[in-house]
Amino acid sequence: MVRHFASVAEIVEDVDAAVRFYRDALGLEVEPLSDGYALVKMSGALHFAIWSRGEAAKATYGSADVAERVPLGFTVGLEVDDVDSASRRIGEAGTAMEQSAKTEPWGQVTARFLSPSGALCEVAETPWARRITQDVKAE
Repeated sequence: MVRHFASVAEIVEDVDAAVRFYRDALGLEVEPLSDGYALVKMSGALHFAIWSRGEAAKATYGSADVAERVPLGFTVGLEVDDVDSASRRIGEAGTAMEQSAKTEPWGQVTARFLSPSGALCEVAETPWARRITQDVKAE
């Protein structure tokens, strides 16, 4: 079901403050991609981002008005071969899907759920952007 760990994003109330932290305090390159979403460029990470709570709510629930439903903290993305199959398996294991499979404006297919600790997580199909050609091992 899961092909590989694909992404992590910090869900924050204030994207500008988070950008300043990662850029100024940690010295990392940060690229704003859209209002409420920025990519933190770092060796060893396929995709590490900063995501505003309101934008996460719009993506998951269709409205920023329900931002309080999205927990602050980190979200994890898992690359799968088929989002529909992965969603079905997650549901059959007793976890409710917060967002059924949909194609995002950038072409990625996602479905989102809350982990047992309450973190917003996703399964995704992004074969053109998150392909791993060999296992990554730390030494």
